[in-house]
Amino acid sequence: MGRPIVVFGDDWDRHVSSMQHVFRPIMRERPVVWVNAIGHRIPRFQRADLRRAWEKTRAMVRAGGWAGERAERDGCRPLVVIEPRVLPWHHRAVVHAYNTWSLVRDVRVALRRQGFSARPIVVTGSPPSVGVIGRLDEIASVYFCMDDFRHLAGVSAEMIEPLERRMLDAVDAVVATAKSLTRSKVPRSGRIHYLPQGVNFSHFATPRPEPSDLKAIPRPRIGFAGGVSACCDLELLRRVASAFPNASLVLVGPVSVDIGSVNVPNLHVLGPRSYQELPAYVQHFDVGMIPYVLNDWTVAVDPLKLLEYLAAGIPVVSSGIPEVEKYREAVFVAADHGDFVRGVGRALAEDKMVARRRGQAVASMNTWEQRAGDLLSLLDDVAGGAHADVHVTTG
Repeated sequence: MGRPIVVFGDDWDRHVSSMQHVFRPIMRERPVVWVNAIGHRIPRFQRADLRRAWEKTRAMVRAGGWAGERAERDGCRPLVVIEPRVLPWHHRAVVHAYNTWSLVRDVRVALRRQGFSARPIVVTGSPPSVGVIGRLDEIASVYFCMDDFRHLAGVSAEMIEPLERRMLDAVDAVVATAKSLTRSKVPRSGRIHYLPQGVNFSHFATPRPEPSDLKAIPRPRIGFAGGVSACCDLELLRRVASAFPNASLVLVGPVSVDIGSVNVPNLHVLGPRSYQELPAYVQHFDVGMIPYVLNDWTVAVDPLKLLEYLAAGIPVVSSGIPEVEKYREAVFVAADHGDFVRGVGRALAEDKMVARRRGQAVASMNTWEQRAGDLLSLLDDVAGGAHADVHVTTG
């Protein structure tokens, strides 16, 4: 079965995340014990937080067993998923000590039940899990960094920052999904590796029938598939819609900010769609947009939707955030609002087959399978270079 990998990630199958994408192909070759989310913000007694707390409690009960684990057996999935029994106040020393004890115990139980003899590799995308590093008899530890938590909305930066600093001191290596993170998240070991986003190419490239609700919206369609949040430039959306009054501005995804300022008649807000449904919408856009503001968070964002647009075969226009530059040969990267509007005009006028061939050629070279192969090679390399006589704290 190979050396096991213990992953501290997000909630398995709750949302299809980058971390889940990259580990699915790895799960064909290696056994993975997946630990669901342990929380990145201090809860407040409000409806959303109470609902989330209830969801986590119910998930743990459904998982069954004292360790809150369930076995998975169907293909590219974890061998075991652990629903952690932790408290969200990770900045409190006594809580952090309890959480560490609980996580270490549950992971050890899962590894023992599966009968693994090889020492595991630990991969974590969660700074609050830092206490487990060095306590699982792991042969190597890697911090998988996908965001700059200091600037990420919905995260308690004052809690996460000191935990992340400890993580950088503790792990053997860091994997970062943005170039800026390779400069700001350097571990004490000095080993940091760049692993940009990938794409599920066949999922987005395989032709799908046009959804009925999208079919009712006039073409051409200038689309955005993603969360409309504080990272989106609402003034830019308004300017694009106003510049092309005979086109439709289509938003597919959850909306978490007030978009009243985008008060234009050709705006169509469809709301969220599942990952399985999403390609059918994207394929029937005429242009895909990434209308992000440039701020302290977006400089470290490699937008997942960019490669998904390209795999779907549509032209792409993006704000000039750093991580889109590597795809400039296939994407129109705008310097400002006026440039963005001009880029949309060019994309609408472009030959669709030319755009499809160009975009899909780029996307096919950047699949999650390729990223997973790179990551697995890196993990084995780090494990091979780790000291066999690492001191392990027990208890």
